[in-house]
Amino acid sequence: MIESVEKVTHIALPDESGKLIGSPMTQHGVINYALKDLGLCAGFTSALYTTTTEVYPDSANATPEECILAQVAAITGALDFLRKQK
Repeated sequence: MIESVEKVTHIALPDESGKLIGSPMTQHGVINYALKDLGLCAGFTSALYTTTTEVYPDSANATPEECILAQVAAITGALDFLRKQK
């Protein structure tokens, strides 16, 4: 997903302590949350793969159109990943 999205817009970089929005980055552009424990929507099911994306249309680094395209890229990147799992 990250590779797909970064073709459209930038991926947020960690801060000086290696964190993104206060959470440690586990890989480029990725943080992990206890989705169920926090009551986040990606944790409502027991699906094998879950995710949430954050693309901000009010960012100085991305236009609203880029944000839409980045969300589409996240979906197509996820579908490409699933297709390769067979």
